[in-house]
Amino acid sequence: MTYASSQYQKQSGSYLSSREIEVMAFRHVNSLLSQAKDHPKKVAALAANLKLWSLLSMSVERVDSPLPPVLRDDIIKVGLWSMRYSNAALNAPKDLQPLIDVNNDMIEGLSVEPAPYAMAAAPQAYSGSAQTSSLELVG
Repeated sequence: MTYASSQYQKQSGSYLSSREIEVMAFRHVNSLLSQAKDHPKKVAALAANLKLWSLLSMSVERVDSPLPPVLRDDIIKVGLWSMRYSNAALNAPKDLQPLIDVNNDMIEGLSVEPAPYAMAAAPQAYSGSAQTSSLELVG
């Protein structure tokens, strides 16, 4: 758990998991993106999306990240795409729906309870080549 989320839990008195906090953050950003009808709101929504993906990318790059390397790599790749698209949308008229769709996919993935055996099985499941995507492993 990150320092910020632990401080949030201490101050709020609630016991939200890191996943629940991340889902709330993605929902908030999607709300901003879907309501961005004028330029100032669009800039604010895109800035929030950039910040969210930047923080998420930095957290999965940490050495102590509990995620399997393949999943970490995939999250970083999606995050880089989202940040590039957000930057491009700041400077040109672009549809924000692709960003909302990617964020919805993250919400869906974070909302699913992980299997209790997933971490124990991870070394065998992820011992394949570094070229394998987590999407390929699931499919």
